Amino acid sequence: MSLGFVIGVVVTVFYYQTLEFTVITISILIVSTYFKPFLTVLLGFICGICCVAAHFILFYSFELPNQHEKYAYSVNVVVEEVISSTPPQYVKVKITRLEDSEYSQFRAPNALLSINSTQPIQPGDAFTAQVRLKNFRGIKNFTVFDSQLYAFTQKIAFKGTVLNKQLAIYNRPQNNHIVAYRTYVKKLVSSAELNWLYYVLLTGDKSLMTFEHKQLMQSLGLSHLLAISGLHISLVFGFCYFAVRCFLKLIKPELNQSLNIAIFYSAAGFVAAFIYVYLSDFIISATRALIMLGCYLLLYYLAKQALRWRSILYALVIILAVNPFSLLNPGLYFSFLAVCIIFMVLKQFPLRGHSLLANIRTLFIIQLGLFIGLLPLSLYFFNGVSLAGLVLNLVAIPILSFVLMPALFLSVLLGLLTDWHAFIVLYDFPLTYIYQMLLAIPQHIRWLNVGQVSITTVVLLYSVVPLLYFIELRVLACIPLLTLLSNYYFTQSSLWQLNVFDVGHGLMVLIKKDKHAFIYDFGPSYFNRFSRVPSVLLPYIDAHNLTVSTSIVSHQDNDHAGGVAHFKAAGYAWSFDYFHPNGVYNDCIATTRDFNGLSIQTFAKEEFNNSNDNSCIVKISAANYSVLLTGDISKTRESQLIKKKDDLQSTVLISPHHGSDSSSSDEFIKAVNPTIVIHSSAYQGQWQFPSKAVVERYNKINAKQYSTGDVGQVRVDFYAKHLELTTARAQESYWFIKD
Repeated sequence: MSLGFVIGVVVTVFYYQTLEFTVITISILIVSTYFKPFLTVLLGFICGICCVAAHFILFYSFELPNQHEKYAYSVNVVVEEVISSTPPQYVKVKITRLEDSEYSQFRAPNALLSINSTQPIQPGDAFTAQVRLKNFRGIKNFTVFDSQLYAFTQKIAFKGTVLNKQLAIYNRPQNNHIVAYRTYVKKLVSSAELNWLYYVLLTGDKSLMTFEHKQLMQSLGLSHLLAISGLHISLVFGFCYFAVRCFLKLIKPELNQSLNIAIFYSAAGFVAAFIYVYLSDFIISATRALIMLGCYLLLYYLAKQALRWRSILYALVIILAVNPFSLLNPGLYFSFLAVCIIFMVLKQFPLRGHSLLANIRTLFIIQLGLFIGLLPLSLYFFNGVSLAGLVLNLVAIPILSFVLMPALFLSVLLGLLTDWHAFIVLYDFPLTYIYQMLLAIPQHIRWLNVGQVSITTVVLLYSVVPLLYFIELRVLACIPLLTLLSNYYFTQSSLWQLNVFDVGHGLMVLIKKDKHAFIYDFGPSYFNRFSRVPSVLLPYIDAHNLTVSTSIVSHQDNDHAGGVAHFKAAGYAWSFDYFHPNGVYNDCIATTRDFNGLSIQTFAKEEFNNSNDNSCIVKISAANYSVLLTGDISKTRESQLIKKKDDLQSTVLISPHHGSDSSSSDEFIKAVNPTIVIHSSAYQGQWQFPSKAVVERYNKINAKQYSTGDVGQVRVDFYAKHLELTTARAQESYWFIKD
């Protein structure tokens, strides 16, 4: 029944409203009809479907009342997190009242709000305000961070702007134990050089970590040490288990011989682990590990044997019953797979208390098994793997387990009695020295970027393990590997590729040819602090392991050049030199350049009195297909291009000025004669691009039109005799997210 429940949840979350869901459901029904033992599987399967439906209705299906009538809504909110404290402030809030609907703290939806007020906002603040709200809808691009999926997992249903200039803020009651504990720990480690490390290990709160800290730890394969998970929970459990055991042996109490005293040791360890998770505010990874520990202990003592695989299954059932959409969290797969790998290694190489060398060998094999076993997941989710992580974890895990964590717990306890900052220095100094050594490790040794790995590749790689582990005819394990090889050698790859990213109101284009990239425009920036370059462009380049060859900025409007500063800061300032020899903030020159067999041509122009018409127009041409990039030119510049008899005819056109009616004249459309037109525009943006008149003009020539605001990133693959167009929202969509 538990197995059926897990299958029901997985199939419903990922395949509901698809052919796969129907086929799997009918198959289970047929098997259960003819094989009675499968009736419990069917019952669990139905329970899984009902569980997903119930959670979605209760916690995720929120709608704005009378959307077409309301301009602003009256809401009561409680601030959960301050994302940006610089005005305009950006906060994550929990909505406890929306118009006449009130929600409990348990069920209340979250929202992201922009607050243009001089009043400082803190977590825990509550206020009533008039808010311009709309359903949360993020941008959608291939193989990069999916903001809309993440928002769903965080129950972020809305986003909007607070209209009040002054807010009557009051403080809502908070969990004083957790707040007091975090304040105490923050003060305790404040003088330490690595205070951010100690703070996150003791509280699970990463607010003291900088982006550079997180990036370094990930590249070194040590980021899992900072997430309170199975390792940390088992350490707390183990410390308390052996502490209580030693204490009872020391005092030698008179106990009934029939009692299993190990139950008391385990209960004490579990209570300590629960307190640790409670003080970490029940973060997902810690809660997941605590549930797994609880299931293992219950089965161990009730069944009188270590039913490891059953404990994993029951823990998974509990986690999915609490929140079936936790399947969308990559940490779930890393956690459960890591435990499975450890169990498999321990079955073959058990830890033996009397043999130190054998135990060291087992620990080494466990680390090697974790590295190999988690490798496909790492490649899929992070597009690479830490080369240094295999060696560093052999040193870091023992240091964390037997030195750092005991020292931190001792510091917390001693700090309650007296000022023990001097004690922290004893381990802070050598750890700081080690951290400086880690900084000196070259980047190419820290992290190997292999590019995008498909889910099919991951599934085939993991299918090798059960074939080797459970089937006597182990030669069958070659089948998935042969499938991978044949798929690699016989799948046709495109000759080159056009990518028009979804960046809201703005433009960002990448042309890919033979693992090299040409970039045209960099999307908008917001509040002079954020842009789409770090969140979309750079991750996409890393995910596909591309080498940037050259770049062009069409003109200096924010929606086209907003991300230039971030792109230059990432080390790509040189990429503008060819087309912008006078500097990136000057217009491009008229020239032609070969780009791995493609022709990149920029057009000469007269000087106009506006930046839009001074946009750099680029034509990328191959033998059979071409793409025209037009910036924000208007009908005036279009007319000039036609008079100069420039070769404008192209297969794909990025519509001028996002589809504005000030552009795309009938004469220009006739001269270009595109088969495909892509409008780079925001979803329901304030200018309502593309204009209906423009859409109608392109319809007259039967051009296929796509708006990034509607369909997400548009990718066009060019082959020798045909092209293929795919969109992010069509290919990567879920039934529970309304696009």
